[in-house]
Amino acid sequence: MTDVNISTAPIQPVGGIAPVKPAKRSYSRIYGRNEVLDGDYKLYQKVIAEFIGTALFVFGVTASAVTFGGTVAILAGSFMGGVIIYLFGRVSGAHFNPAVSLCLFIREKLLCQELGLYVVAQIFGGALGSVLLAIIRRGRFKELAGNCIQYYLITTDRTSTSKNAWCYISALISEIIGTFILLMFILASCERDNYLGPLLGLAFASVLISLNTIGGNISSCSLNPARSFAPAVIQAIAGGDKDPIKQIWIYIIGPILGAVIAAFVWPFFFYPHHSI
Repeated sequence: MTDVNISTAPIQPVGGIAPVKPAKRSYSRIYGRNEVLDGDYKLYQKVIAEFIGTALFVFGVTASAVTFGGTVAILAGSFMGGVIIYLFGRVSGAHFNPAVSLCLFIREKLLCQELGLYVVAQIFGGALGSVLLAIIRRGRFKELAGNCIQYYLITTDRTSTSKNAWCYISALISEIIGTFILLMFILASCERDNYLGPLLGLAFASVLISLNTIGGNISSCSLNPARSFAPAVIQAIAGGDKDPIKQIWIYIIGPILGAVIAAFVWPFFFYPHHSI
């Protein structure tokens, strides 16, 4: 197969885990065909991709949680994320997470205008995903898999559902550490030497499986404010379940702190000769 001219310029990721190639760059080495794709997408196309992608991601993750739970839910939700990255990665960078967008904004891989529009699209996309799940489940607005602390697994009495300070501290630390690891992986995948091509979705799913296996029994492992916010609000308003909304601060502050820490730690360790 005769390959099309390939630019030697470094890959400049427009957004998150899927670096967007420069315009007129050949994708033949990745997809096994001689095809030139235009990577210069308009801002509205990126925002729409974030909206639809987040809706599908939240729907897939929460649907697997309320339908199966446990290991099956972790596998299904993680691979759902990988599939959606394949679908929208070249368009918007496939963030689907305000924490991801914030981290990449701090690392100057995302413009301020893009950050604001991405976050709005992600929040409303998450709401659409939750509403779709409620409709499919015949109006069960109380069962939307809103994130909650797993009390019985982080207290000495595993039959207890009592709330104490250690429950909140454990959940918050779990969200911070999990998001930090996730964002370090994302920043690494944006590097040209680490570019994974079509394997990126599979690698991302593997990271999510690992993080959910570790943190799922502590905080239910959200790592994503958009994934937590919409189910919590809808469950509180339409379903009468107020536990997720009372704990929503954990799933907003935790991922944000993890993202900010990752944004500053990454260059400190991987670019020691550059200022943070």
